[in-house]
Amino acid sequence: MTINEVIKLSCDFVNLSELKEVVGDATVSDADQIKLNKLLKCLNLAYEEICSEFLPILKKEVIVANNGEFYFSELAKPISAVVSLKSVTGENMKYLLSSDHISFDGESAILTYSTIPEQLDFGDEIDTILPERVLAYGTAREYLLMQSLSDEATIFETRFKESLENIVRKKSALKMPAKFWSI
Repeated sequence: MTINEVIKLSCDFVNLSELKEVVGDATVSDADQIKLNKLLKCLNLAYEEICSEFLPILKKEVIVANNGEFYFSELAKPISAVVSLKSVTGENMKYLLSSDHISFDGESAILTYSTIPEQLDFGDEIDTILPERVLAYGTAREYLLMQSLSDEATIFETRFKESLENIVRKKSALKMPAKFWSI
């Protein structure tokens, strides 16, 4: 899905159908560009919420400690949470977490962490399991909150959260016990 598709759907949700027609155009009025930029900002806020609370973007890196400490600034991507720290042979390792580094015994380890998503822009492709409508719900919610329309925002808040919960809920086959009939 593209960011432009999500923004267009969001325009439908927040009653900006005239703006929907100019998404992706090179020649947009200043007033329309301001509204489009607000929608893009709202989309990025919703996407960051999704990635930090529901569907994290996980990265795994081999890290090398200096005096038992590894600074997060050395990671390839910005970190939002530590998921696990394992030895190179795969055993879980104990660690102490600080705001800017992780301390552990040993020289190297495998760090699995969730990362903050990069800012999305018009025309970008987004590779996710989310349907575009879910991201559009979150975008609409943020936009309506910015406009101080909290009653309308609540509708999209409910749609957004329920859709996300349905996506992340574990779906497994339900196994029913065999019935025994006695005659």
